[in-house]
Amino acid sequence: MGARTAAAVLAAVCSLAIVAPVASGSTLPSGFRDEAVFTDLEEPTALRVAADGRVFVAEKAGRILVFDDLLDNAPTVFADLRTQTYDAGDRGLLALALDPEFPARPYVYALYSYDHLLGDTEPAPKWGEPDQSGDDCPKPPGTGVDACPVSGRLVRLTVDQNGAGDQAVENGAGEADEHVLVEDWCAQYSSHSIGDLQFGSDGALYASGGEGADANGVDYGQGGWPQKNQCGDPPAPVGGDLAPPDAEGGALRAQDVRTPANPLEPGVDPTGLNGSIIRIDPDSGAGWPGNPMIGSTDPNERRIVAFGLRNPFRFAIDPASGEIYSVNVGWNNYKEIDRFAVSPARAFNSGWPCFEGPARNPNYDGLDLDLCEGLYAEAGAATQPFFHYRHGRPIGPGDACSPEAGSAISGLSFYGGGPFPAAYDGALFFADSVRGCIYFLPPGDDGGPDPLAATTFMSDAGLYPGVDLEVGPAGDLYYVALLGAEGEGEIHRISYDPEAPVARLTADPPWGDAPLPVTLDASASSDPGGDTLSFKWDLDGNGSFETSGAATRTETFAGVENVAVAVEVSDGSRTSVARVTVHPGDTPPQPQIEEPLTSLSWGVGEEIEFAGGASDSEDGELEDSSLFWKTRLYHCPSACHGHPLRAYPGAASGRFVAPDHDYPAHIEISLTAVDSRGLAATESVSIYPRTVDLTIASDPAGVELGAGLLSRPAPFQLRAIAGSNLVLSAPATARFGASAYAWAGWSDGGARVHPIVADETRTYTAAYAAVASPDAAFPPAALTPSLLPVAPPRTRIVKRPPPRTRAASASFAFAADAAGIRFRCRLDRGRFTSCSARRTFRNLKPGPHVLRVIAVGATGAADPTPVVYRWTVLEPR
Repeated sequence: MGARTAAAVLAAVCSLAIVAPVASGSTLPSGFRDEAVFTDLEEPTALRVAADGRVFVAEKAGRILVFDDLLDNAPTVFADLRTQTYDAGDRGLLALALDPEFPARPYVYALYSYDHLLGDTEPAPKWGEPDQSGDDCPKPPGTGVDACPVSGRLVRLTVDQNGAGDQAVENGAGEADEHVLVEDWCAQYSSHSIGDLQFGSDGALYASGGEGADANGVDYGQGGWPQKNQCGDPPAPVGGDLAPPDAEGGALRAQDVRTPANPLEPGVDPTGLNGSIIRIDPDSGAGWPGNPMIGSTDPNERRIVAFGLRNPFRFAIDPASGEIYSVNVGWNNYKEIDRFAVSPARAFNSGWPCFEGPARNPNYDGLDLDLCEGLYAEAGAATQPFFHYRHGRPIGPGDACSPEAGSAISGLSFYGGGPFPAAYDGALFFADSVRGCIYFLPPGDDGGPDPLAATTFMSDAGLYPGVDLEVGPAGDLYYVALLGAEGEGEIHRISYDPEAPVARLTADPPWGDAPLPVTLDASASSDPGGDTLSFKWDLDGNGSFETSGAATRTETFAGVENVAVAVEVSDGSRTSVARVTVHPGDTPPQPQIEEPLTSLSWGVGEEIEFAGGASDSEDGELEDSSLFWKTRLYHCPSACHGHPLRAYPGAASGRFVAPDHDYPAHIEISLTAVDSRGLAATESVSIYPRTVDLTIASDPAGVELGAGLLSRPAPFQLRAIAGSNLVLSAPATARFGASAYAWAGWSDGGARVHPIVADETRTYTAAYAAVASPDAAFPPAALTPSLLPVAPPRTRIVKRPPPRTRAASASFAFAADAAGIRFRCRLDRGRFTSCSARRTFRNLKPGPHVLRVIAVGATGAADPTPVVYRWTVLEPR
C-alpha cells in the first residue's frame, strides 16, 4: 500500500501509531478483551469492516482512510472530502456504509455536513477553506449564534485501487468522484447534524439526520445567522421572524411531515429531512418502493419512513425482524431508543420536540405551539420510546457506570452470532460515550431485545468510546473512540476467547539520549487458565520473534532511529502479541501556549485569540506545520464532558468565537507539538466564562415559567454565561385552586414567549391578573397600568473588540429594546458623554481599558445599570 498523504502535521501525528493492538484500561466480563487496533487517528467517527478484511474509517474532518487489515499501520487516504465537509462542533463526516455486495459492487457511501447552503449556486466550501481540517465560521463577534448554517449530503463513492475516483494517486487519494444521492438537512446550529447509514436486508439504504436546531435552549426558529430563519421555515421567509403559535422552525423541523404544503405556491414549502430516517434506492437516491408516502409528489416525503427525532445519531436494523432501532439523543430529561417497523401505511413519529422520552416536553408544551397542540390532541400520533433512561441517573439496578457526567447514546449494533457466548446472540449493544460505557439489551422471550434487562458490558473506557459500533465479519465487536488515551482517536476491537493469553508490554523509558538502556516489561501479561507463559521477543522491529527469554529484560538501543519492539506471549497453544515503540536519541518537544492566559474570561460571541509554539532539543524551534491546536467546550453539570469546537492544524495562532451554551461550561485550548520522529507532547489551558444571575419571578408567585433549559414554578434562580441567548415563556393562563389568572405582561415588555440575551444580572417578572373564570377572555388592553410593568430601556453591546487584541482602535455597536434611544458612554476614567449607536475609539494605548454605556429612552428614563466591557490592548509585536 502507498503511504497516506496529508498536511505535514497530520502526517507527523499519524506516525505516532502503535503498530499492533494494545490493551486498554476498560472493564469487561471474563473472557473478553479490548484492544486498540488503530490509534492516533484524527477524530474518527465511523468504521466499516469489509468481508475481504479491509477496514474503512471516517475522520470527522472529511477524510476516509482504508487499512489493508488489522495489522496495517500505514493506511491509504481513500477519499479526501475535507473541502466539501463542514468540520466544526458536532458536524463533519459522521457516517459510512459499504454496499452489501462489496467488493463485487465496489461502492462506499458517505454522509457528511455539507459546507453549503441549500439552493446556493456557488460550490463548496461556503464558510471553510479547501483541504482543511477544522472549519471557521466567519460570523462577527457578538452574534450569539454558535454556528454557520450548512446542509447535509449523502454520496456514493466508487472504490478503484483504494481510491475514490477514476485514478488513484500513488501516495494518496484520487479525485473524489461523488455520485450525489441526497442533499438536504438544513442546520443552523452546531449540533444535531446528519447521523448514520445502514443497509437493510431488502437492499435499501437507510440514512438519518438531526433537526439542526439549537441544543442549548428552546428553538422554534427565532434565531440564526447571517439572518434569522436561514432555513426558510414557515410561515416566514428567510430573514423573517418566527414566533408561537404558528412557528415551524428550529426543533419543529422534526415535525415537518405534519405541516401542510403551501397551497398557493406548490413546491415552495417542500418537506425537509430534518429529524428523520429515510429509506432510498442506493443507486438513485429515490424513495424505496413500499415507503409510507411513496405516492407523494414531494421527493422527500417519498423517502421518509420515520420523523420526530431530535438527533438519530445512530440506528441499527434487527437482522431477525427487520425492525429499526434508532437512538434519539435527548435533551434535559431522557435518552431513548425507538423501535419501529417500516409501515407502508404511516411513517413513525417519535414526537420531538413536543415529547421527550415518555412525556410531554414542558419546555415546548408551555409555548402553545400549533404543531405540538395538534400532536397532543391526536391519540397515537406519536409513539412512546422502546427504551429510555433519565439523564444523569443509572439505566437500572446494577449499572456499573457513573451517570454524573451526563449521558448520550452514541452507538448501536446487533450481535447476530459468532464467538461471543450464546447469551449474546440477538443482543442489542448500545454505547453511552459520555459515560464511557457500552451496555447491551439481551434477547427476551419474544426473541427481540428486552428493554427491562439492560446490562453493563464495558465500563471505565475513558472519553467518547462507542461513537460508532460495528460487528465485524468474524463476530468481533468494534467501537470508535473519538478521543483515545493519549488524546487522539482510536479504533478498538472487543474479542472473546476465554482461554487466550493477554499480552501487555511497557518500555521504561520509551525515549532518551542514545545509547538508551530500556527496561522492557511484559510481566503484566496473563493467562485466564493460569498456564505458564513463555515469551519471544522482536527487538529490532523486523517482524520476527527471534529471541526467547524472560518476561522482563533490559536492552540498550544505540542508534537514533525508532524501533518497534514486540513481545509474543504463549501458553503453549495460543499466542498474543503486544508492541511498543522506542525512540533512542530523541526527547519530546516542549509546546508552550502564549495566549490566552488562564485569567481570561469570556462571554458568548466574543472572539478568543490563541498563539504558541514549540521547541525541541533535537529539532530546534519547530515549524508551524508541526503544531496542532484543538478547542473544546466542556459542559459540567456535575462531572464534565466535552464537545469539539474546531481543530487548527499547522498553525502558530488563530482565533475563534466563544459559542453559546448553558452554564456551567468552560473552554479548553490544547496545543500538540510533534517532532520529526513522531514524539508528541501537549499543553492545555482552560478558560472560564463570565456569568450573570437571573431571577425568574411571577406575580402571583408559583406560576410555572420557562427560562432556557429550566421549567419550574417561579420564583427561581438561573445562572447563565454572559451573552447567552435564552427564551422566556409564560403560560397564557394559570390556576391556583379556584382562582384563575391571565398573563398580563413581562417586566421587560416582551411577548409571552420571547428571546432574551443574558448580559446582566436582572429579574424578569411575569405578571398575571385575576379573571372571573378560567375560560374568561381577558384582553391585555383591559388591564390597569399597575398590572403592566413599564421597564427602563435595556442596554446591550452587540459588537465589541476581542478581550485581548493588539489593535489600537476598538469598534462598538449598541442597542436597546425600545424606540427613540440615545446612548451615553464613558471610556476608562473619563466622563459620560453622548455617543451614537456605533462608536470607534482610536489611538488606544497598550494596557487594560473599560467602557461603560447607558441607554436613555425617549421619556428621559435611563437604564439604571451601565453595561460594562473590559478589554486589553497588547504591546505591538
